[in-house]
Amino acid sequence: MLVLMVTTTWTCNCGDVVLDVTPKGGTRVVCYCESCRGFVARLGADSILDDWGGNDLFQVAPEAAVFMSGADKLAWTKMTDKGPARWFTTCCKTPLANTLETRTVPFLTLQSAYFDTQDDLPPIEIRVSKSGAKGRVPKSNGGMGRLLRQFAVRSLKSRITGGWRRNPLFDGAGQPIAAQVPLPASGSTPDAR
Repeated sequence: MLVLMVTTTWTCNCGDVVLDVTPKGGTRVVCYCESCRGFVARLGADSILDDWGGNDLFQVAPEAAVFMSGADKLAWTKMTDKGPARWFTTCCKTPLANTLETRTVPFLTLQSAYFDTQDDLPPIEIRVSKSGAKGRVPKSNGGMGRLLRQFAVRSLKSRITGGWRRNPLFDGAGQPIAAQVPLPASGSTPDAR
């Protein structure tokens, strides 16, 4: 029996960076934390935030994403010392994803706004850090507890199958494929040499 995997495409603003993503098993979440908002705003992409300042994210197992082009046009930064690694494109400053600084914990959260079609993604299930929202946000089917449970299940499957080794943002030795760069203040351009 032949099983076809449905994939969808993530594309940066200029079209140079393209990922093929298998959305099955992913979780759609909107985060209202200051760090998520600040990251996209400092890249000049705050127009992707929802009416309450939330960042629409799609969390998948790392092996669900594969670069089709542009893997050489990336950099990453951190908004806080303990926060995630936040990846963006150097060609057009499109916010791409969040990971940890290591591939050992299989964590990949992509910016939902840059998928070519939203129809292939599941509906928004979870809203987190609602205290940082600008007003009352729509109801969701859960919060941080549900998000962490879904992440734990996905992470465990990835570890058992060895899929965690195929994180597109890390090389075969487990090192980030791009340099960490400081993210400048709003309105200026990140220096991603």
